[in-house]
Amino acid sequence: MADNRKCPLIVIDVVCGCTVAACLVGSFWLITVRSDDASARVLQLQQAVNTTSQELAAFRGARDKQRSILARRKAELAVTGQLPELPPTEHYFQTLSDLAEQHDLKVRRHQPVTPRFYPGLLEQRYAYELSGSLPDLVRFFRSVEGSEFWADISYLKVEGGQGGRNINNGERIASLTISLFSALPAEEKADTG
Repeated sequence: MADNRKCPLIVIDVVCGCTVAACLVGSFWLITVRSDDASARVLQLQQAVNTTSQELAAFRGARDKQRSILARRKAELAVTGQLPELPPTEHYFQTLSDLAEQHDLKVRRHQPVTPRFYPGLLEQRYAYELSGSLPDLVRFFRSVEGSEFWADISYLKVEGGQGGRNINNGERIASLTISLFSALPAEEKADTG
């Protein structure tokens, strides 16, 4: 009877020994052979995470830049077409003088005329007199019309040529009124209202 009991214990010891040996071999295989493959996968995943993080940072930077451009464009759009509070008169007349010079015209005089008031609008008027050829005058008028500032020619009289003033042959004198527009200042609105 004692021999019968020893046999199953030996079988159990052999089976347990084989199982432990298999576990040790499997662990060794996982640690040595399989760990290189796992390390490579972990490295690839880390590189993918780093690349994705860099792309995300670039996208966020581009988004922030676009948001800033959008905010600037919205601010520009909000004031586009609005009358200035005070017209930059000196800038306007410098621009008009430059346009006259570009079109070979001479500015003979310019002087202020009585301003006009409308609801919420101030029209500052200036008498302006130019001399030059008719084609040059026409190009000047077209340039003023196409300019970006709030100015307009509200009166125009061209003299010269046959039967006109006694001036050089082919030269004309244009008398015009330049109107510069701006929003009526708040204190003047109260006075006119």
